[in-house]
Amino acid sequence: MITAVLLLFATFCLSWVTLRDLKYRKIGHGAIAVIALLSVFIVYWYKLPIDTALFQAGLVFLAGFVLFFFGVCGAGDVKLLAAISLAVSDQWWPWMLFLMAIFGGMVALGLLLAGWLGKPEWRAMGVPYALAIAPSGGLAIWLTLINAT
Repeated sequence: MITAVLLLFATFCLSWVTLRDLKYRKIGHGAIAVIALLSVFIVYWYKLPIDTALFQAGLVFLAGFVLFFFGVCGAGDVKLLAAISLAVSDQWWPWMLFLMAIFGGMVALGLLLAGWLGKPEWRAMGVPYALAIAPSGGLAIWLTLINAT
């Protein structure tokens, strides 16, 4: 029962973040905090290795800081991915990153096509990368919780 509630809540939170990023191109601190708390609860409840969770989140922050410094991605995207990474087992984490890269490429391609089709303002607003992070992270959380039960 708790697994179903957590999966539904995680899906709702990630959907909310995605919609807000699409509309405003910003990921709020409150949404990140809720997802981070949910991730910490998942680690605690399912007795996932905390050292692995912190290592994955730390790697995301380190790589994300470098990418943000060079203007490749936004800080909200980095924080969102780090918060999600806490709740993803090491078995599914590389797959999540791979799927996120594929979805991110599709988002970027979609923005390029939108620019060519007469909507250059969509591209100028920035890339709503939560559209790639949230589905891949949500799937990885689902798989982690299903394997943990």
